[in-house]
Amino acid sequence: MAQKFGNFRIYFPNILFKIIPDTRLNKNQAAFRVPLNINKLDIKDYLTHIYNVTVTDVRTTVFPGKLVLNRRTGVKERQSRTKKAIVTIKEEFEYPKPPDADKQFGGLQRRHAELRTKNRMKGWTNPTPEMKKLQDTLEKMRESAQEGKE
Repeated sequence: MAQKFGNFRIYFPNILFKIIPDTRLNKNQAAFRVPLNINKLDIKDYLTHIYNVTVTDVRTTVFPGKLVLNRRTGVKERQSRTKKAIVTIKEEFEYPKPPDADKQFGGLQRRHAELRTKNRMKGWTNPTPEMKKLQDTLEKMRESAQEGKE
């Protein structure tokens, strides 16, 4: 038998809303890419309950998939359809700032690995100046991280 912890049932949504920056919209509007099976009422309900935002209007459009040439077979195929929702909010909407890839997602290490691979493919013997600069910044980051642990 399942345990009951409280009087209210909590449902966690299994949907993803992707913010689409659009400069043509008003300051109190936001554009989202949403799943095809979500309707306007679901969008309004999701935003009001999860983000505590007062939604005044929701407009949706379904875009047909683009025709793409399959390189392997040479046949034109259609990509999957997408749905865009433009939501009007009572308050002014501000797009979140993009994350700093170098600090949050290991961008320097990734760039260093890409350069290393690229240079290895060329058959180089001495590192390029750009490679040396990246190696120096990585060494400084490692030293500061080790000092922070001690």
